[in-house]
Amino acid sequence: MLKTTTFMLKIYKAMSHYNYLIEKTKIIALMALMGSFIVGCGSAVKVQQKNIHKHFKGKNFKNQMTGLIVIDPEKNDTLVNINGSQYFIPASNTKIFTLYTALELLPEKMPLFRYQKKGIDSILIAGMGNPTPFHPFFKDSTLVSALAKYTHVGIVGNRLLDFPYGPGWAWEDYDTYYAPERAALPLYGNVFSVIENDTVSIQEPQLFTALVKRKNNENQFYRSAEKNIFYLPEKESLSLEIPYKTSDSITAVLLGNLLKKEVFISPEFTSKTEIAYGISRDSVLERMMEVSDNFLAEQLLLSAAEFTLDSMQASSIQEYILKGSLKDLVQKPRWVDGSGLSRYNLFTPLSMTQVLHKMYLKYSWDKLINFFPIGGEKGTLKNWFKGEQKPYIYAKTGSLGNTYCLSGFLITKKNKTLIFSYMNNHFTKPSSQIKQEMEMVLEAIRDQY
Repeated sequence: MLKTTTFMLKIYKAMSHYNYLIEKTKIIALMALMGSFIVGCGSAVKVQQKNIHKHFKGKNFKNQMTGLIVIDPEKNDTLVNINGSQYFIPASNTKIFTLYTALELLPEKMPLFRYQKKGIDSILIAGMGNPTPFHPFFKDSTLVSALAKYTHVGIVGNRLLDFPYGPGWAWEDYDTYYAPERAALPLYGNVFSVIENDTVSIQEPQLFTALVKRKNNENQFYRSAEKNIFYLPEKESLSLEIPYKTSDSITAVLLGNLLKKEVFISPEFTSKTEIAYGISRDSVLERMMEVSDNFLAEQLLLSAAEFTLDSMQASSIQEYILKGSLKDLVQKPRWVDGSGLSRYNLFTPLSMTQVLHKMYLKYSWDKLINFFPIGGEKGTLKNWFKGEQKPYIYAKTGSLGNTYCLSGFLITKKNKTLIFSYMNNHFTKPSSQIKQEMEMVLEAIRDQY
């Protein structure tokens, strides 16, 4: 009996040791798995440059392009640089350059129109690209208030030197809310807004109400490609913003309806002009960045061009700013529009962080963070990059098919502010997987620094 008991005890000890080895093996395997991405040290998660590089050489990145650069703006020190000088399609990260341009060149009140008075009851105006008059969000009526006292109102035509669509925009987006045409004097955000349900039917501007038809199998789009004829589903609750085709004549009719008087079109000013101003510039910039509004971005770039150079052409103001306050960029971008809708845009993570650094040094933090979506709380980052107890990411997103970029500011656990640009192109997996990988990397950087 004693021998049996001793034998059983040995077996128990052996099994206990075996279980211990199994558990130890599991722990080692888990740590090794974490080590392929980050290095575990005690209870803290630490990022080291060599491990970040090892992570981005993993199988998840074999069929895509990824770049990440992180800098300490106070020390002007680069903490992480992976393909930082590689060119990427930035998508709406392009708006960071538009934001910088607007802050540098536009006054605190948005230029509304140039004008020349003729006597006491006549005025001739020219739009300056301001996107806010009767915009669905701003609903700004300053334009009508400024012109109401004049009996005769004229518009100078042919002010926009660009094509209504940006270079490289997808042609089939012409009826989608995120791709309105550009214009010298936009009204209603250059969209036909429709709200329909069982209790309400609103269509604005009402000029287009008579041009609405019901969809059938032949109408794949909400608007005719070449005409302001709109196609709406029948018996369906909806809320739509459909871009309308712009022209000087359409603008004159819409403005005339608002003023309740006829508005004529004039070829050019005959003498020196003055400028009338509208709402706050920063309110427009905040809206552009928070919801990634393409129309606002495009018009802000045109407005900066018109105000600075008296020439409503995006390329002219892009070249102006790149040869001016951005002349020290290490890699000059290929910058073709204000919004990032175009896949012709090419920017490097390094140039993104350089522009963010310039803004960080020039503007107060309280002012700067108002322009950026906040991880887990606000704008296009509301559902991603949430902090543990407080936000740690203030950044601009950039999304196109097979493209996701994020550039902005990261607040570490030690309350340091870092500047980063994290760009992903040419992936075929769901963008949610890309965001999850990004979240792990950014959280690790947050926890170390």
